[in-house]
Amino acid sequence: MNAFVTMDAVVFEALGAVTQVQRPPNPSASIRLIVRDGVERLGEFQQVVGRARHVVARNTDWAFRRGDVVTIAGRAYPVEAIVRDDGLVNEAVLHG
Repeated sequence: MNAFVTMDAVVFEALGAVTQVQRPPNPSASIRLIVRDGVERLGEFQQVVGRARHVVARNTDWAFRRGDVVTIAGRAYPVEAIVRDDGLVNEAVLHG
């Protein structure tokens, strides 16, 4: 078994939260995401201009697109932008 696949499963099991993700008009799906709160947004001169909530999903579970809706603790957040996608995991910024 590949060590990276095993590690990936352990990290998402330990740090992840089961959330609902929906791509309208399709029904929602329950997947495990890692939620990163308070990620800094940098301005033109590298000063902090705000903070955002990011979510990370395995590409085998979900590939984020702008407009997807992620429900965390009963509150729905639309995906604002995709930050990165390295082929294994993808990370998105949530609006709100």
